[in-house]
Amino acid sequence: MTYLANCNGDCKTFKGDTGNVWVKIDQMAYDRSRDPAWASMLLMKQNATWTITVPPTLAPGDYVLRHEILGLQAASTRMGAQFYPSCAHLKVSGSGTNQLPAGVALPGAYDPDDVKGIHLHYIVDIEMHGMEYVAPGGEVWSAAAPQANGM
Repeated sequence: MTYLANCNGDCKTFKGDTGNVWVKIDQMAYDRSRDPAWASMLLMKQNATWTITVPPTLAPGDYVLRHEILGLQAASTRMGAQFYPSCAHLKVSGSGTNQLPAGVALPGAYDPDDVKGIHLHYIVDIEMHGMEYVAPGGEVWSAAAPQANGM
């Protein structure tokens, strides 16, 4: 999952811990029609690399990009899902005019009792029994660039 937040000025003082400032611009989780079906397996297949495309119509400015990997290996235990975020400062230039819409709050967007995305009783229910997996953190912004990882 990848989010963007506008620093509204200098990112040196931006904390991003208040308000719905994080807008999801990319996600890949589970899709049984693809091989590999899990994004974590694709990450390994791509030699631990992931490509993100910044929306080309994004207005110039300073942004923080937050990319997360969500480990579900212990998700059958409440609070067992493991989040691995990393952030980078981006300076966007160009002639884009799109401002980020309201997004989600981080922390705050993830519910530890979310049985479709975080607290999974059995991953086999998704893989073998066709249960839906819904990545946490809201929908991908409609103005985001297409998925860049060949999927």
